[in-house]
Amino acid sequence: MLSALKRWTKMGNEDSKLSMPSGVKAMGQALQRKFARGVHYNMKIVIKGDRNTGKTCMFHRLHGKPFNEQYIPTNEIQVGSIQWSYRATDDVVKVDIWDIVDVGKSKKARDSLKFENDEDDDGNAVLDAGFVDVYKGTHGVLMLLDITKPWTFTYVRRELPKVPPHIPVLVLANRRDMEEHRLVDAEEITSFINSLERPDRSPPIHYAESSMKNGFGLKYIHTFLSFPFLMLQRETLLQQLQVNAVDMESTLEELQIHKESEEQDYDK
Repeated sequence: MLSALKRWTKMGNEDSKLSMPSGVKAMGQALQRKFARGVHYNMKIVIKGDRNTGKTCMFHRLHGKPFNEQYIPTNEIQVGSIQWSYRATDDVVKVDIWDIVDVGKSKKARDSLKFENDEDDDGNAVLDAGFVDVYKGTHGVLMLLDITKPWTFTYVRRELPKVPPHIPVLVLANRRDMEEHRLVDAEEITSFINSLERPDRSPPIHYAESSMKNGFGLKYIHTFLSFPFLMLQRETLLQQLQVNAVDMESTLEELQIHKESEEQDYDK
C-alpha cells in the first residue's frame, strides 16, 4: 500500500510547447520552488468518468502536454499539481488535479512459479475510488462522458447524484471532434442535469462540450475553475473575519484590563 501512495504525485518529465489557457502552467522545478515558499490557496479538482472517456487526456492537457492518440488504460488514481491564477491577482493558487479510477487494476509481480489458485492474491495494492474518499476536501468536479458511447452517459446518470451538493460540477461531453458518430444528444444531457433535485443555494451544475484532441473546451474549463476558487476564497475570508472578530473582542478586553491596572494609573 505504501508503494501505491508513493506513486500519487509521479508526473512525466516530457516538455511540451502546447499553448495553454492563460493562468495554467505545467509544474516544473521553478514552480515547485515557488510553491515551497507558500501558496495563498490550494484547490483540489477531481476528474471523473467511465473508462476511455478522455480523463487522462484531460489530466495531461491541463499539465501542458500534447494529445496522445494511443489509449493506455489508467490503472490507479493519478495526482498532479499546476499553478492557476484568477484574473490579474497576485495570489498563488496551487491546483491539485486528481485523475480518478473507480476500480484499479494491479499487475502481479512474482519471483516464482504459481502452483495453486490463490484468489486472494491481488498483487500490489493500487489507489482507486474504493481506497480513498475522492470527494473529501474537493473543491470542484469535472465529469466526462464520450458522445459516441451511450454507456458513458449512463455512468454520469449514476455518479452525478453522488457528488456532494456543495461541490461545483462541470459535466463535459467529450470527443466533440467525432460529431458525425455522436450517439448522445446535448439536449438529453442538459435535460437530465436540470431534472436533478439539489438543496437550495447549491452551486449549479454546468455543462459544456470538449475535445481533448484539438483542445476545444480547455478555455471553458479554465473559466469554470474560477467558480470553485471564488467559493474557496469566500470561505477563507469568512474564516479570517471570524478570527478578526475574536481578536477584536480579545483586544477590547485587554484594553479594559490594562485601563483598570495600576500601571495605567498616573498617580500611583
